[in-house]
Amino acid sequence: MIKRLERTFALSEKGARDLVKGFIACAVHNLTLFVPVGILYLLASDMLMNTLTGRGIFYAVLCIISVVLIMISYRCVYKATYFSTYVESGVRRVSLAEKLRKIPLSYFGKKDLADITSTIMADAATLETGLSHWVPELIGAVISTTIAALSIMFFDWRMGLAVLWPIPVAILIVILSRNVQYRLSRRSMDAKMEVADGIQECIETMRDLKSCNAEKQYLKGLFGKIDKVEKRSIISEVGTAVFVVSASFILKI
Repeated sequence: MIKRLERTFALSEKGARDLVKGFIACAVHNLTLFVPVGILYLLASDMLMNTLTGRGIFYAVLCIISVVLIMISYRCVYKATYFSTYVESGVRRVSLAEKLRKIPLSYFGKKDLADITSTIMADAATLETGLSHWVPELIGAVISTTIAALSIMFFDWRMGLAVLWPIPVAILIVILSRNVQYRLSRRSMDAKMEVADGIQECIETMRDLKSCNAEKQYLKGLFGKIDKVEKRSIISEVGTAVFVVSASFILKI
């Protein structure tokens, strides 16, 4: 599994192992969120059976333990997802730079180096965002939901099945939305490349533009391209959130 994660997400061996830790941390965090629900269940049972007298300290201690567990799990999730992902992102960027440094410029032909750099860095940023925000949360939700369903099945198999049904639904949402997310990401990337081309062209031709009093008109078009990048980035982020976050939300329900 480690090797497959390395190939899929362009990770080092340590990065792949840290990603697995992120899966586990998110799953454990989701399970700790069940603790307050269990406390509420016990409290409701005592209230219905009129056995709450003298158990205030017991529930206060349980609440404190619950808060401590959730805070510890949050900290573990932060270290296992955001911190580890950004450390791995630095390793990935350095590795890409080392590989590109050894490639002769003739290899790229007539391609603009600004376009190549923009594309590579944007891909690295996309991987960074996905591995810190989306993938661990989704896989962790699948793991925690499966554990909860199997545990519930010991009490009532029908309740266990009721918990399990969101898993294939969430997976189906992610699979079916893959092409849509790719198109949104591609359009956002094309807009960023247009801006990179415009900035590079502006730097190279600014003297000629000023001599023709055309710099204001050119900059107006460049600002329009920048606005387009912002628009496409928002649409891409919203599109991803609609599908991936909704799949995670279905699992958490």
